[in-house]
Amino acid sequence: MKPRRPRLLAAAALCAATLALAGCVYLRLLAMKRQLADFDRHFTLQQTDGLRLLCRDPVLLSDDFTWMGVTPETKRTLGVAEQWRVRWQKQLPAGVRDPEPRDLELELMFADGRFTQVFMNERYFVFVPKSFFIGLLRGLGSASVDRAKREAEVSFTVAERAQLVARVTTASLESLLGHPTERSHDGDQTTFRYRYDTLPLGAKGGYIDMRFTFETATGRLLRLFGRSPVGQLSFNFVPPRPEP
Repeated sequence: MKPRRPRLLAAAALCAATLALAGCVYLRLLAMKRQLADFDRHFTLQQTDGLRLLCRDPVLLSDDFTWMGVTPETKRTLGVAEQWRVRWQKQLPAGVRDPEPRDLELELMFADGRFTQVFMNERYFVFVPKSFFIGLLRGLGSASVDRAKREAEVSFTVAERAQLVARVTTASLESLLGHPTERSHDGDQTTFRYRYDTLPLGAKGGYIDMRFTFETATGRLLRLFGRSPVGQLSFNFVPPRPEP
């Protein structure tokens, strides 16, 4: 019987390399978080015919997006730049169909392997204002992060919440994203769940799972929770009550 030591050493080396890569990605994500905390210094927004975020000081790599489970459906080389078209297909309950495709789609740009911009089509802002998405981006700069659990959480003040979610209701969300994958009620709260799979199906990229929780009586948005293969992120729009 052949000795297994070489295989064990190879497996250990692979594991160490994977952990080292994850650590490097985490440090770059942390640098990106710091930049988001000083948003106007590091980013430029273009809001004509869609929403485009441009990075003035790129820190993330295209390999980081691959590690995070973002798989391009198509790639296009433009000189030293590379354009990714990323698409996620929504899961629907059995027997339910949307009258039109409601996939999520992003355009990502990289220059010399570094992430430089992301673009969202104008159609995403017909029912939900751009200020909501911009507010989520800015909020990431103040997120509390638990690296061990791969969790990040963003909480907004009463004033911030009022600016962000005034026009985000169950009706506007369903107009934007179509039928939810799952709809549930728990006491005085209603939750819309949207689950998306990376296209092409079967590609290494995993999924996106989002849950929007509303106060049933008023329709106000309370929480947004998202999960992917590499971690989870939550946005809390109701600030915690002060301790007595």
